[in-house]
Amino acid sequence: MNPPGYTARNGDNKMNRLSLLFFFGVLQAAPLAWAQDNAALAGLRAGCTNDAQKFCANVDPGGGRILQCLNDHKNSLSDKCKQAAQRAFGTSTGSPAPVPTPSAPAPSKHAAVATAPGSYLRLNKALINYVADDQHPEPQPALELLIPATWEFNGGIRMYGGKEGCFCDSFSVFWEAKSEDGVTKIQSVPNYSWQYSDDPQELHNLTDPNRRTHTGNKTNDTCPVSKPSSAEQYFRQIVLNDLKPQMTVASVEPFPVLDQLVRQRNGLPATDDRNGGARIDAIRVRLEFQQDGKPMELWYAVALVTQIYRVGRGSLYDMHAAGQMIMGAPKGKLDANDKLFKVVMTSIQPTPQYSAFTNKWIANYYQIQANKEAAMDKIQADLDSFITQTYTHMSANAQRVSDQGFRANDQNLRDVQTFRDPTTGRKVELSNQYGHAWLNGANEYVLSDDPNFNPNAQLSGSWNQLQPVAP
Repeated sequence: MNPPGYTARNGDNKMNRLSLLFFFGVLQAAPLAWAQDNAALAGLRAGCTNDAQKFCANVDPGGGRILQCLNDHKNSLSDKCKQAAQRAFGTSTGSPAPVPTPSAPAPSKHAAVATAPGSYLRLNKALINYVADDQHPEPQPALELLIPATWEFNGGIRMYGGKEGCFCDSFSVFWEAKSEDGVTKIQSVPNYSWQYSDDPQELHNLTDPNRRTHTGNKTNDTCPVSKPSSAEQYFRQIVLNDLKPQMTVASVEPFPVLDQLVRQRNGLPATDDRNGGARIDAIRVRLEFQQDGKPMELWYAVALVTQIYRVGRGSLYDMHAAGQMIMGAPKGKLDANDKLFKVVMTSIQPTPQYSAFTNKWIANYYQIQANKEAAMDKIQADLDSFITQTYTHMSANAQRVSDQGFRANDQNLRDVQTFRDPTTGRKVELSNQYGHAWLNGANEYVLSDDPNFNPNAQLSGSWNQLQPVAP
């Protein structure tokens, strides 16, 4: 059973599922300038946290607004905060110095980190294509995302390239972005799904080999059957043991940005429905390990989506580990890339055409299964039809997002905002981690937290400043 779609790859894509961590052998110590910026900011945070809470509680973070607020209250700041500002910005130790207004940095190939006040990100739009079928061989855009302009990127979509055999995981997306010097990498991880039921008859159906449909030419792969779990349990039980070299979990934290991104892309409400329906549990795990004798660390982000369908005397649990992405760096350098991690994550957008194509393809196969089940069990056939409707709804939502956009409160939850290109009138969603954005004619973006920064004075090319507008 061969699928109607196959893939077009950008670059030589040799990544396998969870080969994601072998790249750490090429990671080296970050440049000294990064360490200095990181240490300075850490000292500033430690010294000025109380002052920021006192004077700037109503100020939205990002765009240098907190620093500007502190500067506006410089005469009222605590001695501890003033001293931290002196140390962070190299001011004279003769008298307490005010917190400085952000200023533009000198151009640097390491500007992608963008943690220091006044720093900037220069980004390229990366694209992953797909080919629908033999009758339509022209590659079409499937996903687009922003990566630092000097980074190397490759990616592709493989049929059945992930693990196991759920219909919904038929299209496995792989991509990797690598910094110019090999210090930092970001990678995607294909979705992973499984099912379970607390109704005995339905559980029997799920595990009955005569009822399970095998995917594609992977004749031994069927959708796994396992009990529901939290995102952390999924990571510890399914992912952690596959990671090489051996890693230690340093922390696990909720990741609201990914929660809202996954909700948007699947047409789900902003919060869980306590009466059933879909539930989402999004986390970011920090891991530590040794690579070639050097201490390393990474983030692993994942959102566990649990769709619940009533069946028999219980429920079917349809679970999907989605939005999986990792970022790695030498130990002590990961936090300096927090903004970059979120900028890349929030920029990932499947095109409505690709979403409609894949969801229609998946829905068709669930309908085939429903027709097969109809001869044996009407309840099971109805259940497969309900799942079919879920994917049909997801396709409709993808088009709705494209046509209508989302309101401002939804954008705040997803850490994005809308900018308008005054030269063309075109609108684009970008990360709200920075308050200012520019675009040139080569699909490159610059994001900055400095209101005085102008890329036309520091970077090559002609840059148009984008205007923040309502969605």
